[in-house]
Amino acid sequence: MRPELGYELELRREGRAVFYSPRIPERRNFAPTSLPVFFNPFSKPNRDLTIIFLAAKFEGFKIRVCDALAGAGVRSIRILLETDVVGEVTANDISPRACELIRLNIELNKLGEFIEVACMDANELLAGCGRERPRYHYVDIDPAGSPAQFIENGVRGCKRGGVIGVTATDMPALVGAKPESCLRKYDSKPLRAPFAKEIGLRILAGFIARSAARLGIAAKPILSFSKDHYIRVFAEVHGGRRLANEALKSIGWISYCPSCLTIYSAGRFESPITACETCGRGIDYAGPVWIGDLADKDLAEKMYLRALERPELYRESIKLLDGLRREDHGLLGYHPVNHLARAFGCSPIKPSMLVEKLRELGYRASATHIDPSGVKTDAPLSALKGIFEELGAKS
Repeated sequence: MRPELGYELELRREGRAVFYSPRIPERRNFAPTSLPVFFNPFSKPNRDLTIIFLAAKFEGFKIRVCDALAGAGVRSIRILLETDVVGEVTANDISPRACELIRLNIELNKLGEFIEVACMDANELLAGCGRERPRYHYVDIDPAGSPAQFIENGVRGCKRGGVIGVTATDMPALVGAKPESCLRKYDSKPLRAPFAKEIGLRILAGFIARSAARLGIAAKPILSFSKDHYIRVFAEVHGGRRLANEALKSIGWISYCPSCLTIYSAGRFESPITACETCGRGIDYAGPVWIGDLADKDLAEKMYLRALERPELYRESIKLLDGLRREDHGLLGYHPVNHLARAFGCSPIKPSMLVEKLRELGYRASATHIDPSGVKTDAPLSALKGIFEELGAKS
């Protein structure tokens, strides 16, 4: 018999969790924010990656976790059921309805002794860490829309050496379709470019680092990815002005020439490049953004191997993790092969073939998880053109 909460429920399974959620409309384009309690069934890979990340990053430890915007509580429950590194979780939501459903789902999974339910504004809860309550080893910020308003207090809520995980779903702002929205939320100028989703990741990572630095805290991304309708950044935090200043050295500018496809970067105290050094045309830029590495390849490899141990739980995430472990995260931007082919007047070639040829010539090159047609490289455009002329038939 289903419990009565004043709205229709359905019993669902995800990972090892069994839980109630509001009944999901059959149409795929429904808005999760329209439900009595927020729950997005299409964000399972996001929750999968969080669980695998915690298991790999904190192996051998027992940690405290804050799920600051918990919704139906699925992430909190799965973290406990699917890892052995979590000792206790605070599942927080400002909605009394959500907290009522969280308690029901906790009881259903027999986890009452491990999960504290809090019904507070997330900023109020996190701002009190270090005073009214201890800080957390991991703070999860996963709102509907922009996370910007929660990041500074999310960093405050982290223990030094801990991690903040941040999701953003306001992609039109981050990829340049709504530049004023991006400036307002993230204090950063976006850029319409073939690699706009990577720029969005770098805007979010840079905003986390700049928000932390105001508190005398260093925040460095150790895993970042883009998938479907959202992007996600996990950043490790450490205290101290010296480390914060060091982290800010990875803040800068990215410029892109749509005529000759050249990608430029400039440091934090330099001016963004606004004239293409290759063709002389005026070009646009994004920033401030994170221009350093977006992920730790060793951590991505460890997560990939973890996921392979439980393919029945994480099948949807294995391909993404495989891409993350193979990607060269130190390279800025990427080129979709069809853009290169059009510029060179050649037919497209397989991205894997282009990567292989670039490596044979001694350049750094890799695929990117963001776009299956994209290639990241430090090779000049002349080298790319030579490969296309060699391997691609003239159009």
